[in-house]
Amino acid sequence: MAHSSTNTPAAKHVAGPVMPSESELVEFDHSAAGHQGISSNASGSLLIKPCTQAEIDFYESAKDHPLFQAHMPTFIGSLSQHEDQEAVKPLLHEAATTSTVTAAVPNNQDSVDNDNGNAAVADPTSTMPELVKRTSWKPSGGKKLSTGLAIVLENVTAGFKHPNILDVKLGARLWDDDAPQAKRRKLDEVSQRTTSGSLGFRVAGMKLWCGPETTATVGDQTPKDNKHEDKQEQTQQDNLPNGSSSNNNSNNSPDEPESNVEYKRGYKSYTKLYGQSFTKDNVVDAFTTYLGGVRSDETTGKPVFRRKHAPLIAKRLIRELESIQYSLENEESRMYSASVLMVYEGDESALESALEEEEKERNGQTEDDDQDGRKEEKENEKAEEEEEEDDDDGDDIVPQKVHEVRLIDFAHASWTPGQGPDENALQGVRSLIGILKGLLDE
Repeated sequence: MAHSSTNTPAAKHVAGPVMPSESELVEFDHSAAGHQGISSNASGSLLIKPCTQAEIDFYESAKDHPLFQAHMPTFIGSLSQHEDQEAVKPLLHEAATTSTVTAAVPNNQDSVDNDNGNAAVADPTSTMPELVKRTSWKPSGGKKLSTGLAIVLENVTAGFKHPNILDVKLGARLWDDDAPQAKRRKLDEVSQRTTSGSLGFRVAGMKLWCGPETTATVGDQTPKDNKHEDKQEQTQQDNLPNGSSSNNNSNNSPDEPESNVEYKRGYKSYTKLYGQSFTKDNVVDAFTTYLGGVRSDETTGKPVFRRKHAPLIAKRLIRELESIQYSLENEESRMYSASVLMVYEGDESALESALEEEEKERNGQTEDDDQDGRKEEKENEKAEEEEEEDDDDGDDIVPQKVHEVRLIDFAHASWTPGQGPDENALQGVRSLIGILKGLLDE
């Protein structure tokens, strides 16, 4: 395998989550692809997700593959019985420590400007108590799993006021080696009629913040038997992320059917039917929508992003995806029906605030050595005080974020020494990079 040098950004320290009581576990409602049965702690910093034994094994073994692990959600531990709330406590107690956040990115970044949008993910080094393991499960079609197993992970959407979320399923081949023939045929059919077959990925789900006043006149519920082409979009005025009303240049795809969009608490959630409808020729529309839409420039008449920071977000997503590409090219693994999860701040004022905080951090790093020393000493004292306060009040604070990109869903993932890189997943990652670069070029 080819190797090249890497840049490792400075480590960041994030306060660990604090153990909740039994009654503080709540339903998680930021699953863009519609996964059921996921819960979180009260602060939202942790997720408890029904899973397979294979997924637990993959997370546990990822410590031996740090390049890959850098792009996974932080693994806290596993539970043998999801409903056993007492079993949650020791895991969350172990998690209530400070984590060091690092990531490796490819050295060659010629195609994308370095805007300090490096990948940054937690290094899961916590030691967890031994837990009973049970037999693995069979696919559930997105419904809640009933395996008696659950995995405890960091919540990638924590740290955002109103996250904009895109779940992209990777691979043209979607089935694992142990899948029965009927399952293989079904998934092959899905691949052939969607962008999975042509581009190596498809949009599995998307959730966009549009503001608390957003309402729908049609399509509040998504009929399960409704196809993308069955219904044309009806005229409707929506509040877009920047507060503008929709028109011919809205952030919706040109033929977005309202039956494939659900409205809830200020969010527009795009169902899997929406993603399955695209072809390789128009799937770019989904990413245009995700980034807030385009409009015609008043002076030049050329298409430009509606959102001020959309180009910056696109550059950061590209950089993260290039880092994932580098990791996959330098690992020997296989994963089927895994996803890339992309998140960025959908609230404009919160995004501005997060960017300002980043700028302050960068400016702080340019001070002279004496100033740096004094600042570090004060920060260490402040961190100790905050840690003591956290111990007292049980609060669990996650810093403001601009964006996150992670690989998720490893129910059908394994390490495959001697078999080379995962070209099935890499096809999708490379296609994603190409589409986002094309948007910037336009």
